[in-house]
Amino acid sequence: MRKLHRAGAAVAAASLVLTVSAFTGEGTRSPATTARTITARTATARTVTVSPGGPMVAASGLAGPAGTSRPGHRVIDSLNWAGYAANRARTTFRSVSAAFLVPYVDCSATTPSYSSHWVGLDGLGSASVEQVGIEADCSRSSATYYAWYEMYPKPVSIAFRIRAGNAIQASVTYKRSARKFVLMLRDTADGQHFSRTLKCAAQACLRSSAEVISEAPSNGSGGILPLADYRAAGYSAITVTTSRGRRSGLSSRYWNTFQIVGVGESSHELEAQPTSTFRGQAFSIYWFRAS
Repeated sequence: MRKLHRAGAAVAAASLVLTVSAFTGEGTRSPATTARTITARTATARTVTVSPGGPMVAASGLAGPAGTSRPGHRVIDSLNWAGYAANRARTTFRSVSAAFLVPYVDCSATTPSYSSHWVGLDGLGSASVEQVGIEADCSRSSATYYAWYEMYPKPVSIAFRIRAGNAIQASVTYKRSARKFVLMLRDTADGQHFSRTLKCAAQACLRSSAEVISEAPSNGSGGILPLADYRAAGYSAITVTTSRGRRSGLSSRYWNTFQIVGVGESSHELEAQPTSTFRGQAFSIYWFRAS
């Protein structure tokens, strides 16, 4: 039987202390952005396509949980996601935001390996994901870090390089008047930031879920890549808002809260375990092994 790691509220509370200043609405400096799929060179000079983001893949092989009308807390085993998601039948979400630190990846054991850390709307049982976050990968025994955004199923867009340990603020907001999504990310350590206003990239963006996730990204064929050893990823200042203006952390009487546990594709052994949330606003995810 798989033994889950459970950390006390003190761990999540420590994550909450890492919260940086609130999101601002000022103009943003636009860094050079490349709309493409990330590629990495391995130690054997083989090129690997890295696709951060994408819908959750449940361990059972299902696309995701069926929406229910009764709020509550549920646990899902996933082959690619780890973290938390909000979802409820007939509820749409307007925005999600969080603060986190770029994790230090340990490249001494599993190389190549990859990890994506992001906030977004959709993807829990839907075909689109509107998301923004960072990449922390191991390639040729060295770590690489990037900020990116994606309107899945379109390719990821790389914004700029970042450093491990830097404080990040990220948010995704749906602007009903424009029928577009605003994807924002700020590196408060060096001032790099961007804001992109984009249309839905799928046939429909249902906004049926909001999530904060650490993920094992996929390759160009959809196969799940080895998960980089990021040790622990901590998220704080998490805010979720519905289209009706109901605002809370991850936990609310207005929606279901899904705790998503990362497991191996064939072994179903524990790979990434989120702690309980601290007042619904902060939690950590612990890495256990590569995919």
